[in-house]
Amino acid sequence: MSATTFDRTTRSAAPSSGSGLRETRLIIRREILTRLGNRTILTATGLLALFAGAVAGIGGWFLVDSFGGTGAMSFDPRAIFATAMISALLASLVYSASSLTSGVVEEKSSRIVEILLTKIGIVPLLAGKMIGIGLVTLVQLLAIGGAAVVGFSVVGGWSLINVAVGPSLLWFILWFLLGYVIFAALNTTLASTVSRQEDLGTAVMPLSVLQMVLLVVSLYVLPMNMGNPWLEGLSFVPLFSSYLMPMRFALEDVSTWEMVLAAGISVAAIPALFWLATVIYRNNALRTGSRVSLQQSLTSDEMA
Repeated sequence: MSATTFDRTTRSAAPSSGSGLRETRLIIRREILTRLGNRTILTATGLLALFAGAVAGIGGWFLVDSFGGTGAMSFDPRAIFATAMISALLASLVYSASSLTSGVVEEKSSRIVEILLTKIGIVPLLAGKMIGIGLVTLVQLLAIGGAAVVGFSVVGGWSLINVAVGPSLLWFILWFLLGYVIFAALNTTLASTVSRQEDLGTAVMPLSVLQMVLLVVSLYVLPMNMGNPWLEGLSFVPLFSSYLMPMRFALEDVSTWEMVLAAGISVAAIPALFWLATVIYRNNALRTGSRVSLQQSLTSDEMA
């Protein structure tokens, strides 16, 4: 199949809204069933949930036994809660990104992507993959995080932490979803520029480095500089907000309008990032061999 024919076929096969939703659901179902049928994933999730519950229970018991009723804690217990949230966010985003990007490269290297795009279309394919993998990751996160919450609750650990647990967890789930969609779109964009698994690490390295920087800023820089206008401004920027806002929410009194505004900005950025991912994915679908630069990726394969 030539590049020109492929491009015309994918455009002519662009689904209507009704068929697009149906095809998106098919991809979502495929991604979910693929992971539910993987015993390694299920076993690892169960073991991590047991481990998280045990660690949270032991840690909570230690805190209650050492500081319960004394009020002599040498550190802010809210920082523990915020650190746990940020660490869980990073781990879930890294895991979901790895699953998504490896799938993108595998489909491209095996040429399955050509069949998928002619039968389904780019938007349903990418949307379905992101939603399906995101839902599985969210369930895993809730299972592991829920076990930790239960373990910490059993020993009365929440009595030491002056944090509204319910609202904090709801906001955390929101920031996970927003962070996941944004990073998933960017990871898909970068992964589509390569066609070999061995080149994938290099392609997505900029995002990996950025996530490490965000982790350091959120866990070490922000707590020591609460009220800094530059850091507060960064907490409204997509990519940064999913890390900085949960920490600000746990450590200081953040207004509801600030949280809503930051979330709204991230939501507004998602369509543009998803559009960019679809454009670069389409242009790189037939490209094989060495890694393609982002500048080249903005031109179609038939023009390259």
